[in-house]
Amino acid sequence: MVDGDGIDSLFTTQRPLGPIAISDSASTSVLRALYDTRVNLHLRSEHNPPTFIVGRRGSGKTALLLSREFESQNLSIRLSAQGVFSRVQSATDLIGSSMVLTVEGVAQLWEMLLWSPIITRLVLSRQKEDPERALQILWEETAGVRQEITNSSSPDDDALDFTTLRLIEHVRATPNVIGMDNLKRGFRLANRPWAEVVDAAKEVLDARGTPVFVLIDSLENIGDHIDRIKSILQGLFHLVGDIGLRTGKLHFRIQCCFPSELWPVLDQVSANPIKDFSGRMVLQWHWQDLLRAVGTRLRTFLARRYPGELRGIRDDDHERLIDHVLPPSLINHAGTPESTIAYVLRHTQLLPRQVLYIFNEALHRAIALTGIPRVYTAQILDTVADAEATLCPEVFSANHFRYPQAHAVARRLIPYLPFRFDDGYLHRMCNRAAIRADFGLDYREVREMFTDVGILGRYTHETERYLRAEFAYATEGQMILSPDEEYCLHPLFVRQYSSRDTRPSSPRAKPVYPSGIPELSP
Repeated sequence: MVDGDGIDSLFTTQRPLGPIAISDSASTSVLRALYDTRVNLHLRSEHNPPTFIVGRRGSGKTALLLSREFESQNLSIRLSAQGVFSRVQSATDLIGSSMVLTVEGVAQLWEMLLWSPIITRLVLSRQKEDPERALQILWEETAGVRQEITNSSSPDDDALDFTTLRLIEHVRATPNVIGMDNLKRGFRLANRPWAEVVDAAKEVLDARGTPVFVLIDSLENIGDHIDRIKSILQGLFHLVGDIGLRTGKLHFRIQCCFPSELWPVLDQVSANPIKDFSGRMVLQWHWQDLLRAVGTRLRTFLARRYPGELRGIRDDDHERLIDHVLPPSLINHAGTPESTIAYVLRHTQLLPRQVLYIFNEALHRAIALTGIPRVYTAQILDTVADAEATLCPEVFSANHFRYPQAHAVARRLIPYLPFRFDDGYLHRMCNRAAIRADFGLDYREVREMFTDVGILGRYTHETERYLRAEFAYATEGQMILSPDEEYCLHPLFVRQYSSRDTRPSSPRAKPVYPSGIPELSP
């Protein structure tokens, strides 16, 4: 558990809701202090552990992945994506130079190497029910690994690194390696064939009945390297899919994070997507769960710093708690009364990192100004406007691999666009903004790009006060806009990139309410 001083260091007046992102090296105690296990995404993952956790940057992939460690009976192996892919790539390059290495062969190599940190952890977590002979084998065979990882801050990565280097040395010294079965029989970490060591580990796991999860954190920055590591990805996907089809007791499971922004490309890498990705879980947040996450952190902060602010508010009443520190309603820039919570949420893409960032900034400003956690309307309006300058570039950065020109095109084109328009208007404005001439993009390519990034959505209907629209991040699968439909701009981008309807000289336009945002009464 994080002690009192630890909690104080997480929840400060500079960041009342704590850090907005969780590092893959965060301790379990820190994760417990920041993570709410009662949100629906976590409850779904507990009931049916996903193999691939897919979400946009800032959607909480790392937190959900590491929450597997909350169960004390689980044995969790943490591997950094950059490290594990680099090691498996090195081994694959060498082995592939001496024999034909199929997708199935790469999958076997993955499994062979992943046993190294599992076996090392079994030795270091000895239990009374462990079979004595099997444990003795593991103890003897991991002597070199255990010496290598002494005082290591990343023991699982270092154990994998140690075994991979030994395997590479073995292949270089053995010119007659002609197949994966031959390799598994011939490779020795110490004295016994690796296959025999793995069998001993399985015997220990059978006796313990302990679930083992190999956790590989998000591969956010692999876009430029996908072609080079394609065979490695295919092997991993194949192994995960194969494990899901195995009958009998599973000795370990693999859970990986992948960014949604790259998923269309990764989906095409798989040789058998239906089998490989059957256990995929896509992170899409409901607004009430986002408020729960904010309210949980806010309650922790107030309990430490301003306990009197919690008086009379139930532990599970997150909306009332947030309304207690925020003005319940405000007058937006269009002069329309609006729920403060709805105003904040519709200027995000329903990502925890974005929502936490805005609330953190607003609370910090309020406390710095008045010394108490009460936010005024002007502070909310100013915070949201300022936050857009940070959040918009982050969205473009996350999509840079697929759409490297998205930011430049948005700067050029959005000033020509109102909140609501049709396909013909988009075509004309692309021509007027010289998009094809300067960027080489047809207006249909612009439509697809803006839709995937979440700038452009499908207009659905109009209320007395608002325009309602669906955006890709809140729908299942890829959103494809028809030329017969009308479109809307997402509120996050309109002010930052000077949409036509944000200018004082323009007629007052109705604000856009993205799908998933409630029209709470002001």
